[in-house]
Amino acid sequence: MLLPATMLDRVSRNYPGKKAYQCGRVSRTWSEMNERSARLAGGLVALGARRGDCVAILGQESLEIYEHYFACMKAGLVRVGINWRYAPAEIAHILKDCAVKFLLVEHRCESQLRAALAHTDSTVMVIGYGLDHGQSLDYEQLLARSSFPAPAQLHESDPLVISYTSGSTGVPKGVVHSHRSVALIIMQGAISRGLTTDDVWYAATASSWLACVLNMIGLANGMTTIVLDGAFEIDAFIEETQRHRITTALLVPTIIGRLIDRCGDRPEAMSSLRLLMYGSSPASPRLIEQVMGTFGCRLMQTYGMTEGGWVSHLTPADHELGLTGRAELLRSAGRVGGMYQMSIRDDEGNELPRGQAGEVWLRGETTMLRYHNRPGETEEALDGGWLHTNDIGRFDEDGYLYLVDRKKFLIITGAVNVFPASVEAILGNHPGVREICVVGAPHPEWGEAVVAVISERHGQPVPDAADLASYAAADLSRMELPKHVMTMGDLPKTVTGKIDKRAIKEWVLARRNELPWARQVPEEVQEAE
Repeated sequence: MLLPATMLDRVSRNYPGKKAYQCGRVSRTWSEMNERSARLAGGLVALGARRGDCVAILGQESLEIYEHYFACMKAGLVRVGINWRYAPAEIAHILKDCAVKFLLVEHRCESQLRAALAHTDSTVMVIGYGLDHGQSLDYEQLLARSSFPAPAQLHESDPLVISYTSGSTGVPKGVVHSHRSVALIIMQGAISRGLTTDDVWYAATASSWLACVLNMIGLANGMTTIVLDGAFEIDAFIEETQRHRITTALLVPTIIGRLIDRCGDRPEAMSSLRLLMYGSSPASPRLIEQVMGTFGCRLMQTYGMTEGGWVSHLTPADHELGLTGRAELLRSAGRVGGMYQMSIRDDEGNELPRGQAGEVWLRGETTMLRYHNRPGETEEALDGGWLHTNDIGRFDEDGYLYLVDRKKFLIITGAVNVFPASVEAILGNHPGVREICVVGAPHPEWGEAVVAVISERHGQPVPDAADLASYAAADLSRMELPKHVMTMGDLPKTVTGKIDKRAIKEWVLARRNELPWARQVPEEVQEAE
């Protein structure tokens, strides 16, 4: 039986005094992480938590994020991470949707919690952590008075985590993973990336999502993980790379571009890096050449999704081949790992030959159990035992995967997924908006930016981006708010009377020079579109 809790017990015995995590000036050994998470598990059980209960955490990046995750692994509780950037209404939805019994909240997120609780009648026991959190229950005091609980009776198919992601219906959607799938994602993460006990790992990602598992790969090999202290800052990353001699890191291409800007004239700042990984989107050949030429490290791209884990990789050798003769490889998502089976299907579910584009279907041991409280969407997504990813892709003759489109017009802005329908559902109620369509447009820093195209309501002032942001601040997160507003007389429609989103996106791209940031968009980004 494969359990992450067993992996933690073993790594704490095999590497008891080895540094497991470092966050700011605070570090923990593997033995300390095991003991503190066991005490937290005991404290939660003493407060009344029972196997299968949802225990959530709302906070910026910290070591408590992982102690909480490990405690849930040990006690058979379901870990729910809440994105601190979510709007109060979204936080309230999560608390109600999975019936959260206990909530750990960091002092920096007190105001978000108060606003969220005003949106719901859910009864939640709150435990505060950090300085001056203002809660009657304190995290460190709970650990101090708690003992280790009796081992929970667990099964590898039990749910371990609900990871919420923006949903197409306008509210976050919960993806449920089991103990087994999390354990396999951890093991596959170490093997496919070539990470070893001696590596010092850093992933610039939000722990509220399944991506939190990326900072748990040390359970497979005992390596040290450097955790963001709060929110990501490029200067802090550079300083931590030098101080802790980070060897392997995962960043998004936009951040890598900033890194080149900051360290291009002092590449020795990144001298410890042997491997730089990136995800969310391909990097341009120009950026890849800059990284390899400036820092001398190797590059790897990873592709995955919340529902299925990280399934394909463009390896360092692939990058080198792409720069020396097969340039098209740099636009691919690499090849699929041996743990997975992937198929490209048409709209009727028929498998397509190599070279033809269709929906990416995935089958493997790391796929989700279900969508929480969404049986219809679960049945649709897992029809026939395959995960239907909603990504459109194709394979070449050598098995390289190319993602050629985003089904349902998903926008990826700064590595965050934004579903236009979620934004349209809120902004469409603005008194100055008659019709609305939300699309992504190239942005020099975020990859894509959210752009709202509206037809104004006669007799009302035409809203701009600031007006819409003010109107929707309580219901949309900051990454969902439009960065620019464009107007049309009447939005084009399809033959069935629906707003023609594809035509509108083409209209926006044809007017890209009118965007406020147009002169900053790199040439290769414009050409790729």
